[in-house]
Amino acid sequence: MITERANAKINLFLSVGETRADGYHDLASAMQTVSLCDTLTIQYLPGEFTKIRMEISGADGLPTDCRNLAYRAAEAFLKKTGRRGEVEIKLTKRIPMAAGLGGGSADAAAVLRGLNKLCGGPLSKEELCALGEALGADVPFCILGGCAYATGVGERLLPFSSLPQDLVFVVACGGEGVSTKEAYALIDESRKAKKGFFQAPAPDLFSDALAGEEFARLLPYFCNDFEGVIEPLRPTVTEIKSAMKDYGATFSMMSGSGPSVFGIFPDLQSGDSACQTLQKRGIAAFLCHPAKAYFPN
Repeated sequence: MITERANAKINLFLSVGETRADGYHDLASAMQTVSLCDTLTIQYLPGEFTKIRMEISGADGLPTDCRNLAYRAAEAFLKKTGRRGEVEIKLTKRIPMAAGLGGGSADAAAVLRGLNKLCGGPLSKEELCALGEALGADVPFCILGGCAYATGVGERLLPFSSLPQDLVFVVACGGEGVSTKEAYALIDESRKAKKGFFQAPAPDLFSDALAGEEFARLLPYFCNDFEGVIEPLRPTVTEIKSAMKDYGATFSMMSGSGPSVFGIFPDLQSGDSACQTLQKRGIAAFLCHPAKAYFPN
């Protein structure tokens, strides 16, 4: 039996490119895992027949069968490694769902890492990422964790040094979730209207700034193409950003396809005050820090 963290991710910037021939969109994004996480306890017992069981706490109505990405991750791992037996997954949800924080992808990634450890490490991290890519574009990054520059549909990753561990984040999400399909449809409609989209900064800019511990240099480049099309439809995004700035956030922005928002605070006291204020308004809010990569370089 093993317990794995499934850390949420935030997008420090997210640039959406044109639609590809396969119907997906090219992306450029810098992503960072944060200490907000689900936890998964995984057990594997070799046997003649395969059976996968899931139990979930903290999220009503979340499926526990093949409709769940973590369940499918277990299926994919057993098939890839030629193993049979019983897999039991106990998932405790803390990451808000349909919030642009990668919760489902993080859970799937945790199952792949956990089963790989329980089975003696038959797959390299590169093989785990390839297996994860077939499950979802964010899964390879969630397997690795830390900070990385992602291109393609999100599967091509250039790892960076993680953000400074003393950074204080508040991650908050209120109101109705956003489906990824809906978010991309809104992006496509905006393109037809010829609304502008920002150009992603070069990877070297991020790499050099993080290596030199000059995080503040990066803030002018933080932007999210989804924010312009989602924020008008989800007023809680504006409310959360405003509350964060009122409590001293040096920066706040929507993460992923939303409607979650992250804010960066100068100290724990101001971050905690913002977090408590948002919670009193009925908004799910979490005080957290950057999380390190799961695999040491």
